[in-house]
Amino acid sequence: MFQSDKKQNSLGTILAPEIDITGDINVSGNIIVYGKVSGNIISSGTVNTAKGSIINGNIKAEATFISGEVNGDLDIEKKVVLGSSCQLNGNLQAAIITIEEGASFDGMCSMLRPKELQVEKINISNKS
Repeated sequence: MFQSDKKQNSLGTILAPEIDITGDINVSGNIIVYGKVSGNIISSGTVNTAKGSIINGNIKAEATFISGEVNGDLDIEKKVVLGSSCQLNGNLQAAIITIEEGASFDGMCSMLRPKELQVEKINISNKS
């Protein structure tokens, strides 16, 4: 009854406020960024950026919650939330997009169809 889904609740990788990384980050799982990253972040899970964090690069992930500053594009498979303290300077592509009051977003937005809703067209031709 009170079992948790380990994939959703896993803590994953934490980058502390005093960390300043130059280079791309590939992580299998979730990541929380409190510091500064100058490079792209690729994650098979969720990318969370805290208020005061700075990302100078693109983010590609399953989901993301942005509360800091991102100077780059977001390519998100499922859901993206731009929190009230978010500053996004770049394009956004996701299936579900939430922009909270107070968020700053300067870029183009493209909504994807969720994978479970995508239907492949089948070409049916009648042979006489």
